[in-house]
Amino acid sequence: MPLWLQLLALILATAFGVVFVIRLRSIDDALWQSRLIIYKRLEIYDQIAPDLNRIYCFRRLLGYWKEISPPDLIATKRRLDRAVNINRHLLSEEFYRAYLDFMGVTFRTFTGPGEDAKIRAVVVHDLGDRRVHAAYDWDEAYEWMFDAEDMPTDYQVDEAYMQAMNGLKRSVGLRD
Repeated sequence: MPLWLQLLALILATAFGVVFVIRLRSIDDALWQSRLIIYKRLEIYDQIAPDLNRIYCFRRLLGYWKEISPPDLIATKRRLDRAVNINRHLLSEEFYRAYLDFMGVTFRTFTGPGEDAKIRAVVVHDLGDRRVHAAYDWDEAYEWMFDAEDMPTDYQVDEAYMQAMNGLKRSVGLRD
């Protein structure tokens, strides 16, 4: 084999090797960045999911609802709103819309200047009386924190919660 042909083969093999290594490095960098984003999204999930569940349990009188006072629930909504809005651009638009829908069925917002959101639930329900069955001392002022007008059905609350949780799940990269 002539020397020039050997040199050409060596140059082509070297060029192919360099291009291959550069491409592998690019793929590795993209995978590392994706991995970091997934970790961050999982941290956001760990921050948001428990508070969504907290609101759901309080509204539906399920699970640990007796431990959650109305002021605690309003504080949970504020914390959740802050977390969702800060991280909105790392999450999907699908989740954000579902989140707003869930908040809409569980709270009445914009109730007046300087007023807190009102909890869209009843104080006395077939499943329990918040004044009697709660694990905290009931304060009569808590009744002003509720708005039972034009109440969503339990089914609507269930559906909005499932949509928000499924949107959050898909948003962090988990599939059904």
